[in-house]
Formats: sequence, C-alpha cells, structure tokens
Amino acid sequence: MTAFVMILIAVAQIAPATAAGLTQMAETTPPAEPAGIGIRLLDIPASSQNDPRARTYIIDRLAPGGEIKRRIQVENNTAEAQTVHVYSGAAHIEAGSFVGENTGSINELSTWTKAAQPQIELPAGGSADVLVTIKVPTDAPEGEQYGAVWAEVRSAADKGGVVQANRVGIRVYLSVGPGNGKPANFSVTSLTPGRDQNGNPQLSALVTNTGGRALDITGTLRLAAGPGGLSAGPFGIQKAATIAPGKAQNVTFTLPAELPNGPWTASVSLKSGLLERKATATLTFPDAGPGEAVTPVQEEETPWSALMALAAAALITLIATALLMQRRRRRRRAAMPRENDVPGTRRANRQRTGATR
Repeated sequence: MTAFVMILIAVAQIAPATAAGLTQMAETTPPAEPAGIGIRLLDIPASSQNDPRARTYIIDRLAPGGEIKRRIQVENNTAEAQTVHVYSGAAHIEAGSFVGENTGSINELSTWTKAAQPQIELPAGGSADVLVTIKVPTDAPEGEQYGAVWAEVRSAADKGGVVQANRVGIRVYLSVGPGNGKPANFSVTSLTPGRDQNGNPQLSALVTNTGGRALDITGTLRLAAGPGGLSAGPFGIQKAATIAPGKAQNVTFTLPAELPNGPWTASVSLKSGLLERKATATLTFPDAGPGEAVTPVQEEETPWSALMALAAAALITLIATALLMQRRRRRRRAAMPRENDVPGTRRANRQRTGATR
C-alpha cells in the first residue's frame, strides 16, 4: 500500500494573510511575547541604513552575474525542540498585496536563492543564524522579481496522513540590470471621498507607481478647515499596499462615523521607505456610497540626502566663484603699470635723474 501525505499550510496561503504574516514576522524588533517560529533580517546594506523597508525586507539591485549574501535569524519561541526547514519560494504582487505562493512554487528568483542550512535543529527558546545567498546568472533578464525566504516547521502526520505546517518569511525584492536602474517614484493621482457599508466616511487615494521599483505604501491623512473650523487626524491607512512598477492601487483611510460631511481640506502624506509624497484637496464626504474623485495638488518631499547634496553644491559654487574673482583681481593688478613706470611720479623722476633720497 502507498501512503499519501497531505501537507496543510497553517499560515495561510491566501494573499492578504500571507502578506501580513511576512510583514509581522520579519520585523527587526521581536514581539513582546514571542510565540511559534520567528524570523528576522540581520544584515542591512550600509547605503540603506536609514530605509525602514531595508531593515525588514531583502531589497537590492544586481547586475547579471552579481551576488549578495544576507544573514537571517530563525528563532524557536515554542516550549519544544523544533526541526526548521529554511528555503526560498516564489512570490508576486496582486491587488495591493505581496503574496507568498504555495510551498513548491518557484520562479527565477527562488532558483537563484539558497540557504546555507536548509534544515536546522533548534532547542526550545533557541535561535540560529543562517546565511542566504542570491546569485544572479549572467543571462538573467532585466526587471524586478519577488520572492520570500521561509522558515517552516511541520507536525507529525496524524491518523489520516495529514501534516500541518507553519511558516514565516522575509520578503525579497530584487531588481536586475546594470547600474542603479530607474529610481522609485510615485504620484497621488486622485482622492475620492465615500462611505463604507456601515456608513463610516472613507477617503481613497489612488497611487500610481511611476518608478522602477516596487513600493510598500503607508501614510496618514489629516483634515483641516472643516465645518466650524474643525480639524481631525491624523488617521492611518486601513491596510498598507504593495504596488509593482507601472501599476496603480487605492489606499484607504476609514474615519469616525460622527465626522461631518465637510467641506474639508484633506492632506495626505504617503511614504515608501525614504520616498514621501504629499497631496492636498478640498472635498466633501457623501451621505452614502462613493463620492466624486478630486485631483489633488501634489508636493514632492525632498529627502535629506538631496537637501545635503544641494547645500554642498551651493557651497562649492560659492567657493569656486570666490576663487575666480580673486584670480581676476590678481590678473588686473598684474596688468596695471607699476608706480615707478608711470611718467611724472616722484619715483620715476628720481630714477630718471639718478637722485637718491
């Protein structure tokens, strides 16, 4: 007789739950009361130290033939020893969510990604560091690819031959191509007020990814200049959105039911890593259903690195101008006749007559 074993993934494979699991378990700060298997990223590129996304996910760009190495830490926060399987898997972006695909699903990135220890034995409360290597082949196509590094534990098969598996993972965003590639960028295309099925006011911001890298959008909404001079907020996004290059996705803010219809001045501030955009519009919430979309006035936030670069460029320009002016003054002085060469001066007369003072 042949026994067939079914493997059930207890950490859900449906898109929203998988994306949430990746985000929560890959945080650099562990939960106050850890439970189950945990995973976190240990290595952060020096160039991305200030980028919050790079502290949570593996994000990089490689030319064909390039290679990166990252250390991850796997933790056993259970009361029993566990055998943990570490492997890479395929992922994709769908409807604003980063979706880790089922065990066994592969894509190009997953085949390029290897864990130095595919299986580790962890005692209760123990942890281990695992080196993950991503090596891009020389004939790899240009573009951005998505995957995940998973840590998975499985239970023993029950009487029905069913094995339950739990896994947590770290997202991988890898851009392939020469140079730095097209930078990340996005715009807020429209703001649409509305009300949900429960009558709560909502504001949807349509975000268009105009850059070359995937985005993880978070942000806040503030309302000002409302009826009677009221203001409200800040309100957070109902659910963070992941947007692939060239795609657009709505992010939604849900507001208190008692909020007046308006009119309001709505100011939205959205971020993806160090990239930030602000958009402002005057709008009124409808009594029910969706309202009219409004095109906002957008403001691009200049990152500190750009401000420092501008300040440095201005300083260099000032120094160069000062040096040029000094050089010109020296040239003018050199071109002017000296006093003893000018006819009629005392020194010239003394030199002509041979008189001494």
